[in-house]
Amino acid sequence: MSPQTLRGRLTLWYGALLTAVLLLFGIGFYAALARNLYRGVDQKLLALAEVVAESSVRNFLRPGYTNFARLLEEFFGVPAAGQFIQVLDPSGKVGARSQNLILRNLPVSREALRRAVHGQRVFETVPDPHAPLRVLTYPIIVRGRVRNVVQVATSLESVVTTLRQVLLALAVGIPLTLFLVLWGGWFLAGRALRPLDGLVAALRRLDADRLAARLPEDEGTEEVRELARSINGLLRRLADAFRRVREFTADASHELRTPLTVLRGEAEVALRHPRTAEEYQQVLASGLEEIHRMGRIVEDLLLLAKGDLGEAPVEKVPLRLEEVLGELASRAAVLAEAKGLEFTWAGGPPIQVEADPLRLRQLVWNLLDNAVKYTSEGGKVFLSHARSGPGWARITVKDTGIGIPSEHQAKIFERFYRVDKHRSRAQGGSGLGLAICRWIAEVHGGRIEVRSQPGRGSSFIVHLPEAPDPGA
Repeated sequence: MSPQTLRGRLTLWYGALLTAVLLLFGIGFYAALARNLYRGVDQKLLALAEVVAESSVRNFLRPGYTNFARLLEEFFGVPAAGQFIQVLDPSGKVGARSQNLILRNLPVSREALRRAVHGQRVFETVPDPHAPLRVLTYPIIVRGRVRNVVQVATSLESVVTTLRQVLLALAVGIPLTLFLVLWGGWFLAGRALRPLDGLVAALRRLDADRLAARLPEDEGTEEVRELARSINGLLRRLADAFRRVREFTADASHELRTPLTVLRGEAEVALRHPRTAEEYQQVLASGLEEIHRMGRIVEDLLLLAKGDLGEAPVEKVPLRLEEVLGELASRAAVLAEAKGLEFTWAGGPPIQVEADPLRLRQLVWNLLDNAVKYTSEGGKVFLSHARSGPGWARITVKDTGIGIPSEHQAKIFERFYRVDKHRSRAQGGSGLGLAICRWIAEVHGGRIEVRSQPGRGSSFIVHLPEAPDPGA
């Protein structure tokens, strides 16, 4: 029974608790039994003393040995067998005695006699060669004065014998009961924890390649089943996390391999035979473009990685939303005009938010850049903000571009996800922009959502908590 195991600890704790309960029960039972036995003896002695003190009996008392048993039985029907009786005067001189005191003396306690002379009843337990005696010293009061003192006594042999037998039974029964209960507890704990052994064995068989396996959820107690359900939930989340890591690794390697392949191909072509200065400049310009693309991918990956670890710097300060969006609207208007698009800055009411200026601009600019990028010439791009509810601000970026099919709308905020991979890469996208937008919205306590129809455009809506305006 090792205390390091749950089974052992349960058994030991149960055993310790049971030991304390049994000891308290044994001590309480023994004390109550002893008290009741002594109380019964005392009540019998008191009844006998009161009978002896009655005037009808007192008139027959003479110095010497008296057959109290016959006398009491004759007058009151009260047998005095096994009882010792003697009558004293206030000075302690013994007068009448029962017949069974012929060969032995009943000790007279000076303290008990003194208290009896003052009208008190005194119970004592005195030693005796055979067995302890329980003695009652009882005053006989006549006309307000103590005329005599009656002492009645009885042997405590039966009481002592009974208490010894009970003590022996407790000394044997408590350890035996404790042993049997501990053995039963050990056995029942093993049966109760057996499903856990199955869970542990099943968990030991799991590894990164077998996260699709699930533990049985219909075995054992409700607690064990709940544990199995919790572990299965954890396995599902781990499997999803591993899947995301694999997809992320594959997508990241693919995204970085493409510009590297372009760089290597152009360098190999340029080195096959001498080129003119203009041709070398074209190769270098193309290589520089690919390097910039790789740099953006690495920076975005680093930002998301730091965001996952909670290490990305986010410094929130009070900002006027209309001022930030107005600044970005001016830049977006130039970008839209270069592509032949109509840009509209609808503005909105004065709203203050608490946000990181750099991250908020990055979020809105990513949405504006995507809106311009995926809207054909002659299309329209809109930017506006408003209150979406008590304590919430809403930023809306809307376009009349190609739109997003409904089956892709739930996935576009995942890393490296593209609706049209070839066209996005050709336009310089890395598939990380919307993932960064979602992270920025969430780190500010908000959220981002999309509403789109293919061929009719898209609306990206960012909800941010509004900050209290100290000037209001």
